Amino acid sequence: MPFPYPTIPRPPGDWEDPFDYQAIEMSLAHNMFIRAINAIHAQAQGIKDKQVKPFAFFCMAFCESLNHHHDIEETYTFPMYNAKLGANAMDRNIEQHEAFMGGLTDFNEYVTKVHAGATAYNAATLTEKLNSFADDLVLHLREEISTLESSRLRAAMTEKDLKDIEATTMKVLKKETSLFTGLPMDLICHDKSTEPRFPPAPKAVIWAAQYGSSWVHNDAWAFGPCDINGKLKPGLGNT
Repeated sequence: MPFPYPTIPRPPGDWEDPFDYQAIEMSLAHNMFIRAINAIHAQAQGIKDKQVKPFAFFCMAFCESLNHHHDIEETYTFPMYNAKLGANAMDRNIEQHEAFMGGLTDFNEYVTKVHAGATAYNAATLTEKLNSFADDLVLHLREEISTLESSRLRAAMTEKDLKDIEATTMKVLKKETSLFTGLPMDLICHDKSTEPRFPPAPKAVIWAAQYGSSWVHNDAWAFGPCDINGKLKPGLGNT
């Protein structure tokens, strides 16, 4: 797939319907990662010396957020879905995780060394490492949505089942999401015009990140596909 990667169309249904919500929410989360990939790709060639460290930090935050997302799936949500949909229902998703993890790890190790000053920044190297896993990742991000299709969930699950999964996920996110990296990364990668109720965090917490904690790494968030208020930036491969 050539750059830039198109974002995932919003699945049909009602945000307030717990069966429809699962695929809709997942598409919004996955689109954050697609926008981040596009932003990294679009800006890599033009990074000046003084921008190397914050750009590398932005890339590190992308890796951290993506790894956290998949860790939650594999540790918490997928087993809960499997218990209702069938023991192997989410196996294909996990197999796809493995397809891109090696490249993602290599990319993360490179940008971490660049950020630490242990390795010189090279745009061609960064782009090559990004390209080594991006196609597999984006394919996975697109295909995983169908595993949460609402009719499939309605056939095997109750609203309580879905609320239990949501409660477990939110408990983990509340405990593990950093106000200084994870939440600001979400805010600068989500286009608010596509869904103002996402990410699903309390308004007070969102406000604290927008006007407080995000300033700690403000130079890194400048490379995001959106500003801290979720307004999409032009020219970074995202529409």
